[in-house]
Amino acid sequence: MRHVSVPFRSPFATAAGDWMARVSWIVVVRGPDGRVGVGEAVAPGDFALAGAIEAARLDLDTGLPFVLTAGGAGVGVNATLPGLDPMTTAQVAGMAVAAGYRTLKLKAGARDSVGELVIRVAAVRDAVGEGIALRLDANGTWTLDEATARLEALAPYGLQYVEQPMAPAAHDDAAVLRRRVATRIAADEAVASLAEARALLDAGAADVLVVKSARVGGPDAVAAIALLAAQHGVPVVISSMFETGVGLAAGLRCASQLPDVPGWPAAERDHGLATADLLVSDLLVEPLAVDRGRMRVPGGPGSGGLGVTLDESAVARYEVAP
Repeated sequence: MRHVSVPFRSPFATAAGDWMARVSWIVVVRGPDGRVGVGEAVAPGDFALAGAIEAARLDLDTGLPFVLTAGGAGVGVNATLPGLDPMTTAQVAGMAVAAGYRTLKLKAGARDSVGELVIRVAAVRDAVGEGIALRLDANGTWTLDEATARLEALAPYGLQYVEQPMAPAAHDDAAVLRRRVATRIAADEAVASLAEARALLDAGAADVLVVKSARVGGPDAVAAIALLAAQHGVPVVISSMFETGVGLAAGLRCASQLPDVPGWPAAERDHGLATADLLVSDLLVEPLAVDRGRMRVPGGPGSGGLGVTLDESAVARYEVAP
């Protein structure tokens, strides 16, 4: 295990605060034939570490879905926009659409009044037009009444969904909010495990589950959650926790193998995985590629089931004491 701290290119503002660096464990597993698999743990505890080991063992497999490689279609991804002033946010959104992204995610939080939020979302919608999907992420910072007021005011702008508008444990409030507003409600931080996903679905608290492999315990847990959600007619979107390229590759693998649900086939979903460029290094020999809003792994000699090769010199550069 290698402990690393990779700085962000610039502080990344979210509803929960500014991110300065991604601190994580890079896990290396060696197979009996000498091949190497890699995984990444960004959350504390044995649960996250077990998920990283699972990803590393998956990387030991030489099989890779064609959709992920440079010759395949790739996985659709959204562009993530930081919480900036309306004009700057709209400019960044326009550049993302020009680069081929069809889905944009905006950050919001308790600091935004209803009016400020409407102005920013309206500026982005005016800049990108009606054909681009807009998502909003509140990181659990609103009350039920605040969420209701904001989403009613934002209804004219056609949000695809809002992520975690209220606290993760507020399942009953989320169910009430779903009945109050037309915007779809996505659970993010609330999806901490298969058991938590089941509780959300049983409570009718989410239209979409945003699942992070690093949080729920690895690719097998993601697959179990996605299957359970599909049985309830609820789609899953895969997202990152600002991992390096190692963790993002595991997320891509998960995203490529999701089940369909009525009304939103898996192939048409864009995932929150295009975050490698936020860091000064993704720790890979060949970076993950995003082209026209679709993301691929490089594959090639030396790579395994995740399709990436660890850059040992970059790991050494950003390695820190545990």
